[in-house]
Amino acid sequence: MFEPELEGGEPEKRFSARRIRTLLVGILVAAVVGLVLVNIFTYVQYGGTMFDRYFKKTEKSPLVGKLAFDKNTKYYIGVIRGEGRSPRRGNVFYIEQAGGNLIEVPKDNVEVRDPERIDK
Repeated sequence: MFEPELEGGEPEKRFSARRIRTLLVGILVAAVVGLVLVNIFTYVQYGGTMFDRYFKKTEKSPLVGKLAFDKNTKYYIGVIRGEGRSPRRGNVFYIEQAGGNLIEVPKDNVEVRDPERIDK
């Protein structure tokens, strides 16, 4: 079997410090390159990286957690989970309905109320 030789002409040991150091540096470089490539892909594909939750701090709306009612019929729609902008509807509330579905409702059509406290 081929045994690489050092500069001095003697064969290199199987678990020498040089081989272990080369292996660890290779693993570290491969991990960093892989992490960079994954973040580039997620940024291009989805518009963000895996570290955005730690570095981007978005302020929550003060209306999150309040109840949403239809302005015209006064029927209950659901609980407000966020605000945003939709290309089709303009400024919208993201509302979680009773079944767990998340819908977009234009802000103009929503009446916001505080949840009532029920003391038992």
